[in-house]
Amino acid sequence: MGYAGHSGLNLRRFARCATGAVSITALLLLSACQTEPVGGALNLEVDASTPVAALQKINSIGAKCWMRSGDRRFRDLHMIPELDTRVGRPRLLIMRSKNPQGLPLLVIEATGSPTTISTYGPLASSQTGARINADIMRWSGGASDC
Repeated sequence: MGYAGHSGLNLRRFARCATGAVSITALLLLSACQTEPVGGALNLEVDASTPVAALQKINSIGAKCWMRSGDRRFRDLHMIPELDTRVGRPRLLIMRSKNPQGLPLLVIEATGSPTTISTYGPLASSQTGARINADIMRWSGGASDC
């Protein structure tokens, strides 16, 4: 085979690597063009007298702006408030409407003094999670609009 055979093999390997690099670059560029941000976990210190008070505000505005809004992202979801602090940390659970006994898709939890609101769960890393986090940040800052 000699030296020429090895250079042909190296060119094929290089071509495969270059094709893979171009594909990865294209995927990264496409993901950067999303119209809505992708969410993530939220840890936000808020000005609230108690964790329950912080979640009561999110529960009342969230019921109107998420659950009764007609927004397709929330169509098959419902929110369950668990604000009784004798049983644990106060929290709001976002659940699938068709599986109310299943695991929550998103937990909105408030703790401590000063009050910190956290969100976590599989829905947190989605566009819906990004919307929820943005709303929580706005509402915790004093806004009450959808």
